[in-house]
Amino acid sequence: MWWACYFDEHGRRHRERVGPKGLAVKVYQKRKKSTLRALSDWTRIGQCWKDAPETKGKTLRQIESRDVERYREHQRARGAAEGTCNRHLTFLRSVYNLAIRDGTAETNPVRADLFFKENNQRLRYLTDEEEPRLRAALGEEEWPKLAVALNTGLRQSNEFHLKWSDVNFDAGTITVRRSKSGQPYHVPMNDDVRAALRDLPSRLRSEWIFPSDTGKTALDAKNYMHRVFNPALKKARITGFRWHDLRHTFATRLVMAGVDIRTVQELMGHRTIAMTLRYAHLSPAHRLDAVQRLSRPVDATPPLLPPTSRPRRPRLAPVRKWWSYRRKRVGGAGIEPATPGL
Repeated sequence: MWWACYFDEHGRRHRERVGPKGLAVKVYQKRKKSTLRALSDWTRIGQCWKDAPETKGKTLRQIESRDVERYREHQRARGAAEGTCNRHLTFLRSVYNLAIRDGTAETNPVRADLFFKENNQRLRYLTDEEEPRLRAALGEEEWPKLAVALNTGLRQSNEFHLKWSDVNFDAGTITVRRSKSGQPYHVPMNDDVRAALRDLPSRLRSEWIFPSDTGKTALDAKNYMHRVFNPALKKARITGFRWHDLRHTFATRLVMAGVDIRTVQELMGHRTIAMTLRYAHLSPAHRLDAVQRLSRPVDATPPLLPPTSRPRRPRLAPVRKWWSYRRKRVGGAGIEPATPGL
């Protein structure tokens, strides 16, 4: 058994259990290339800060918050997106955090209010018309991967690293060992997921549900996207769609089916309801159908009730005057009616 040992762009050491020596060498080379690409991005951003007129020739102690703000506005004027500007600010803030720790700087000029508020409310999901086209483009051999995603809402990293030990057919659940929030959670399996998993040939040859060609490791997500998923989208004429949008589709279909938002939160594995509200959006057609139910035909107005005759007031018995009472004798004593008001 061979392991691949490498360091990422942040200097953290990783050890990954692979298997045969030849495969471990390939995994190591792939991780090394990925780290070099990330380091290249950091180097490019650092060079941008060094060459910028707002910071060129200045030491860390000489750069002020107004210099950082002018750099940000200059980048926006050149057409940089808000997310790109935030990446540049994140890089400089990290540099200053290290400098403060080492004693070469006292304060960090990259204030929190300098960051742009990025819009992550992306409204994209797989429509009923697009799903059959995508299934035909992928083929039945590849469709189980998307069927699991559409019916469980799992992130791609969680789905592609599922093991058969995570599936309990008796209880009908899939266990996600490590979610984005760091906590495990369980996802129930419907009939479509059960059928997709039971027919997979990997049950007999690998511990992974979706293994690589060798069966020794999990399926590489980036390789699958470039080799299978993206070409299928192009063939199906589906634009502006990502794998993560399958998770959007899962949440959207639950809400459109009338599932309450708390249940959707549990199925998505979200810690807060705010994250669920971000994903569980409704389509305009569904909202239109909802308000359309309030409309009613013109002739549906209830008819007016026929006029009724005014009821007669009942006649009351005449009240006898107080002085009309006669004297009564009780035991020889005379009793007179009391005077009203006394």
